Amino acid sequence: MDIAGWNDPAEEERNPWRAEERRRAREELEGRLRERRVSLSGNETDEDVVAIINAVEDFEARISRLGADTFVNTPESSQPDDRRLVLPARRDDEAPERYVARVREAARNMD
Repeated sequence: MDIAGWNDPAEEERNPWRAEERRRAREELEGRLRERRVSLSGNETDEDVVAIINAVEDFEARISRLGADTFVNTPESSQPDDRRLVLPARRDDEAPERYVARVREAARNMD
């Protein structure tokens, strides 16, 4: 998801429904993150949420390209096939930017 124009006040002036559309989109993205057990503090900006979902989906795409099983390699797995393929858990005090960097680093280190 591209964040250009995501939170543009001028666009909201031209389109009064834009704020509601953005709210619904954010709720959907947050729901997708919750499904993946990514914790959110509630203090994330719209841009933070978009950056996190992009990093998580890129991580998952990398797993798919490797042909790995995402059902076995989950944070809930007591014995994942490969720990490198488990999405890193977000720490309670971790800034969104730091979490995004860790997820991207984990994706690069799958080789």
